[in-house]
Amino acid sequence: MKIKNLLSFLFFFSITSTVIAQNITIIGNVKDAETKEGLPSCNIFVNSTTIGVNSDLEGNFRFNGLNFSEFDLVFTYVGYVSVTKKIVAKEGETITVNVELKPSDNMLTEVQVKSKRDKKWEKQLKKFKNYFLGYSEFADKCEIENAWVIDFEETDEGFSAKAQEPIKIVNTALGYQVSFELIDFFVGKDVHRIGGNVYFTELVPNNKAKLEEWYANRALSYKKSPAFLFKSLIDNKLEGDRLQLYIPKPGSNAIRTDNFDIELGKSVISFDTKNLVGNGKSPEIKKIYIPNELEVHNQGVKSDLRTYQGVDYGISWMQVKGNNVYVNTNGMPFNVKDIVVSGDMDYLKVSGILPTDYDPSSSANEAYFLKFEKPPFAEKVHLHTDRTAYFQGDKIWYKAYLNYTSFAAKDSASKVLYVQLINPNQEILENQKLEVSNGFAYGNIELPADLPKGNYQIRGFTNYMRNFDGMMFSEILPVFSRNEMPEYSTAEPSDSIVLRVLPEIDSYDLKTGEFTLSFKDLAQNPMGANFSVSVNNPNFAPEFDFFPKISSDLNLKEVQKVREFPYRMEYGLEIDGVFLDKKRVPQKGELNVFVNNLQNFSSTSADASGNFVFKNLSFYGDADIYLQPVSKKQKENIFIIKNDNDFPKVSPSPKIDEIKKKTSNLPYFEDIKEEELVAAEEKKVERNTQKMLYGKADYVIEESEINYNNGITGVINSILRKVPSARNSNGSIVLRGGAASVFNSNFALVLIDGVPMGSLNSVQVNNIAKIEVVSRMAPMYGDLGKNGIVSIFLKDKKSANEEMIGKNFTQVALKGYNRPEVFIPARIKMINETNKPTIYWNPEVITNEKGLGHFSIGENATLPLKVCIEGVTQNNIPFRKVFYLK
Repeated sequence: MKIKNLLSFLFFFSITSTVIAQNITIIGNVKDAETKEGLPSCNIFVNSTTIGVNSDLEGNFRFNGLNFSEFDLVFTYVGYVSVTKKIVAKEGETITVNVELKPSDNMLTEVQVKSKRDKKWEKQLKKFKNYFLGYSEFADKCEIENAWVIDFEETDEGFSAKAQEPIKIVNTALGYQVSFELIDFFVGKDVHRIGGNVYFTELVPNNKAKLEEWYANRALSYKKSPAFLFKSLIDNKLEGDRLQLYIPKPGSNAIRTDNFDIELGKSVISFDTKNLVGNGKSPEIKKIYIPNELEVHNQGVKSDLRTYQGVDYGISWMQVKGNNVYVNTNGMPFNVKDIVVSGDMDYLKVSGILPTDYDPSSSANEAYFLKFEKPPFAEKVHLHTDRTAYFQGDKIWYKAYLNYTSFAAKDSASKVLYVQLINPNQEILENQKLEVSNGFAYGNIELPADLPKGNYQIRGFTNYMRNFDGMMFSEILPVFSRNEMPEYSTAEPSDSIVLRVLPEIDSYDLKTGEFTLSFKDLAQNPMGANFSVSVNNPNFAPEFDFFPKISSDLNLKEVQKVREFPYRMEYGLEIDGVFLDKKRVPQKGELNVFVNNLQNFSSTSADASGNFVFKNLSFYGDADIYLQPVSKKQKENIFIIKNDNDFPKVSPSPKIDEIKKKTSNLPYFEDIKEEELVAAEEKKVERNTQKMLYGKADYVIEESEINYNNGITGVINSILRKVPSARNSNGSIVLRGGAASVFNSNFALVLIDGVPMGSLNSVQVNNIAKIEVVSRMAPMYGDLGKNGIVSIFLKDKKSANEEMIGKNFTQVALKGYNRPEVFIPARIKMINETNKPTIYWNPEVITNEKGLGHFSIGENATLPLKVCIEGVTQNNIPFRKVFYLK
């Protein structure tokens, strides 16, 4: 499908827009141009508004207290040619306007005209109504009272219409009587023009409910109009108004599909809206730059049009002649003839036009909110932990699953997930930031050996979730002392949604530890799934009634409507701070931030108070960040980084029944000795020489073989030169022989100093010591390693930091995304080695095209075993299943 060829670009305008002024008075007289007699009951109105008067018996008229300084004043009288006068007035001015109207030459009586209407005309009238009023529910509630005044003409060029007098429309959808003096109507192959002078009269509602319905419908029309977009740009409220703008990707001539996820980044890109709005010829006029073929996504309104798969909100296209639109402070455009729109903005046509004096801040908003406001885009999260209970000195392993009201928009959803451990006193003990990729994230939390026992909480949320009630994940995690053990329970929790997914153990080899799970739907068809698996000693992993369920945690069927969105999406990490000179005076200026040892940077501006924010950054672990003013004149600077502690209030844990447990005189766990902790830290420093879990590498790229000159591209090319089977796929390495899955994850696993990372983009290029490549499957890393491994070892920080000396950098130590670790079961030492609480944990198992998921838990595991899987199918159905092997 080639989207561009499907667009029917439409000119849609009413002749006049207005500029706000105060207390303008217009007086005058209307006469017959031939007899010079006054014309009584002449209709005089401010074009495109509800403001109008009728002349008296002598043809005199008067407007008091007009709030427009520049507008069109229209004079219409049955049997006469209408006249439009351009009015330009100063504040408080009184202007006299005398008009003479000429009788029309082609006036026919209603009876004479109706006698000429035949079946062909009736067919043309139906066609006209579709183009003029549209196909919406609003159009169904519009009645043209005097259709007999309209004449039609059809030629090879197109379809046109003209009217002998203003068309009278009763719009019971919006509550207006509309007088439309048709000046231009034409429908051709690539153009649709509607133009005229329009006067609105308020209808009288029968009851309050009808008035509220009109208010709601008017607000819906406004939100679908170009004026709403222009007003949002003026007020810098695109995000709050749930508007997203895109433009064609430069140089892309690809045929467009109806899958927006595929097209984003390929044929369309996000449009930067900075510096679009400027001043016009007066403070009341704003000039807005509109790029060619602007694509507008209005997530706040539902649409009957379907452009992309799974997208039910309004999508429109806009083009402006000369690229600049001039509007008043309410967003109403002046150069309306220059504006071309199609899609949802054009769908309502004349049935949805509003007067330019419509007040979008009126009570219409409340009525609209209650009736029409589309439930906003929302996110929810569920954490699957490897166990239901933990012990002092233990480690919590978890995977995060995120669900969205629209998966078509998941790529523009939050990229930062907060996971926090909270003690029984409602204090946050640890705060982790995880990088969300494709709706998943995973990590681990280490519990100190001296942590007091009790009921702790683990909670997860994105910043955007804070706009809603009940979106954050929270789970009670009991922590026992090292000589306690909860009572064993095999009561499997019920989760009704699991009935739509039928996971079963297809095979298990006790000797090798190889597991195969099969996933089928109710019709026994294979299902693709992405799931996490924990294998436990059931004595240390009981089932609790209070344990959360993935199906309810990810349920987004009913999303509350919220009026404001103070907590915005985070598309990456942020650095918020103040820029000062050496005398601690706030400085204004352009700033750069460098992460990953100068390999990635971003720019921002410090305001007059020195405040700055860097957004959408990506760095990991305890990182050195380098800040630098662009101006070389700004030296000996001070950067103060604000604390990242604006977290949601911690709610008390729900009360639960006391957990039954066994107490032993001797601990079940060996004590962790201080020398063991020191040795573990020393081992981290020597990662580049340690023996890795995957064993001997198939290929090694030494430091002398690495191209450091071209950033990450040079590193990728160094790998491709050394590894014959490797190829580059949009910045990720694919090793031939890797098994593609139903989720299309055929990229090699990237390790940095032994830690799995999301992509090569997180690599500090100048700090790479060597690269090892494992082209075979690496089963010890579970599904993560089935497509091979690219293992990168870093130099020590001292050598990497030498490049920063003398370059006016300010070094700041910050904590970035949490570095996920690889599960090692020997982390907790048991008195009895067969009593390991968690034998195996794998956060990322993906089924193949046959619906089979494979993993290996290690040789000769001791029974009994509890196998718990949680995940989502490729159709986004959540599931949880527990198996007991005895």
